Amino acid sequence: MKRPLTLIAKARGSPVRAYLSASALPETRRRTPEWGGAALSRNPLAAGTRAGAAPPWLAVQAALMSLVDSRVRSDWWDSPSSLFLQFDEPIDSKVCRHLIRRYTGQGKHLHSVFVFVQMQRVGVRPDSFTFAPVLKSVARLCLREMGRSVHAYAAKANFDGDVYVGTSLVNFYGGCLLIGDAHQVFDEMGERNSVSWNALITGYTHNRKFAEALDLFREMQADGVEPTEVTMVGVLSACAHLGALSLGKWIHEYIDCHGLSLNEFLGTSLVDMYAKCGAVMEMEKAFVAMRIKNVYTWNALISGFAMNGRGEAALQAFSRMMMENLKPDGVTFLGILCACCHEGLVDEGKRYFRIMKDEFGLCPGIEHYGCMVDLLGQAGLFSEALHLVQNMDLKPDPIIWRTLLGACRTHRNVPLGRYAARKLLELEPTNADNYVLLSNIYAQDSMWDEIAQLRAMMNQKALAKVAGCSSIEIGNAVYEFIASDCLKPEVHDLLDDIRKELKQVGYAANTGLALYDIEEEEKESSVAFHSEKIALAFGLIRSPPGSTLRIVKNLRVCQDCHVFFKLVSLVYKRGISLRDRNQFHHFAGGSCSCRDHW
Repeated sequence: MKRPLTLIAKARGSPVRAYLSASALPETRRRTPEWGGAALSRNPLAAGTRAGAAPPWLAVQAALMSLVDSRVRSDWWDSPSSLFLQFDEPIDSKVCRHLIRRYTGQGKHLHSVFVFVQMQRVGVRPDSFTFAPVLKSVARLCLREMGRSVHAYAAKANFDGDVYVGTSLVNFYGGCLLIGDAHQVFDEMGERNSVSWNALITGYTHNRKFAEALDLFREMQADGVEPTEVTMVGVLSACAHLGALSLGKWIHEYIDCHGLSLNEFLGTSLVDMYAKCGAVMEMEKAFVAMRIKNVYTWNALISGFAMNGRGEAALQAFSRMMMENLKPDGVTFLGILCACCHEGLVDEGKRYFRIMKDEFGLCPGIEHYGCMVDLLGQAGLFSEALHLVQNMDLKPDPIIWRTLLGACRTHRNVPLGRYAARKLLELEPTNADNYVLLSNIYAQDSMWDEIAQLRAMMNQKALAKVAGCSSIEIGNAVYEFIASDCLKPEVHDLLDDIRKELKQVGYAANTGLALYDIEEEEKESSVAFHSEKIALAFGLIRSPPGSTLRIVKNLRVCQDCHVFFKLVSLVYKRGISLRDRNQFHHFAGGSCSCRDHW
């Protein structure tokens, strides 16, 4: 079926309407607090000055910051005290606004929210410019109810019609995964600018609604609003996740034709988009075209080489990065270790893991340990992999045990697979993928009784495995398919013809992946209609002869489909780019860029 690229339905009614009658903010009322048992009725900054002389504004701000820093604690919300009464008259909205903006800019988001609440307690009315920074802090802290209360306050004060306040609310709701509310606020804005559109597009990409983000971009253009560099960063992110290379290339051309600044952010987004769409040559060209590159740009290049099976190129890029005197970070080494994993470079991976700590002083995260476990496990070095897991500085999480379990499946190591599965199910008893992984190990050795027990456990816990889903871009449209989907006769017939033709060159379905004790013919049928095969057949029908087919799958490609795709690339003389959950597989002439190591 064609993936819908229409906007989602809007929720009726404002997301803040229910909060207009009773805001969750503390009531506005002046109190005289007592600190240490003594009431403070005078402004301490005014001491020593003549009557009526207010202290300098910056001195007020500095003194307030000092006091706020000393009073903000994890339990401040429950305290009824009004801290600002110590300063009384000199405190106004300008002082508070600058204080909030400064705290938000420093990343002290709890302090920013604290100041806003204190404003309400002493009756200081915020102006329209106060809401943007406080809503940013509320979003970073993911205080949904607090954010709704700020929205209610803005509506009561008639600030919700302000374009800056409205845009800040869109940012808040999108950042807190309330994208329906964000779109509702956007629709109710009387005035919108490019920043407002950017906030909503970014919100949709943040909520992983990439097709809807592209719809919004088209709607923005139809509305006559000129896209900016920030717009393009959000749209390129959506293209990258969807594997929409054609649209990504059009965005690149638009950037060049309209003279948008190819700064570090936009340039890095281009490099990342081409990398995630499997266009390695275009990725390198975009990288070279950038005049200024930072560590994030180099990280995108190194990770792009790694995920596309260009491990040696990734290591060379790292060496060039060092020559530019840029300091690598944890993401840099994650890309390097992934490159070693995809290429099976065990010795190099060990060396980079060591120098990460010894030469650059970086502490490996759980992702770095996961790469090392994958590298050792896929190489069959199970004793080393298990020793690393049992002696790592961090507590092994589900990612570590799932990685080890995956390696056990590859090498059919049932005893260690059982051990890893037991550890994994202790941490994630409700994740269906864990049961499926162990079932695959059992299926390879025809252990049907054990598979039946696992399936009974899944049924008892009402667990369902994630369905395989693949998409393919043809003519600027993205088509999506589910495993064993209801097929059009032409697609079904073509898959049958492909299988018959491939059998003549040695293809035999890998029925060891079937999870049921059924007849061989039924097993072959069960692996025949995986979603990536359906997308492949559809692409062969709809795409021009000789063009490269670009497919994206949500799960790891299975061994049978991997062999199937290699032979199709040979027999039908078509280049195929398949991006699964872990990496790219570029098929050409009967071989794959991963060299059968994935």
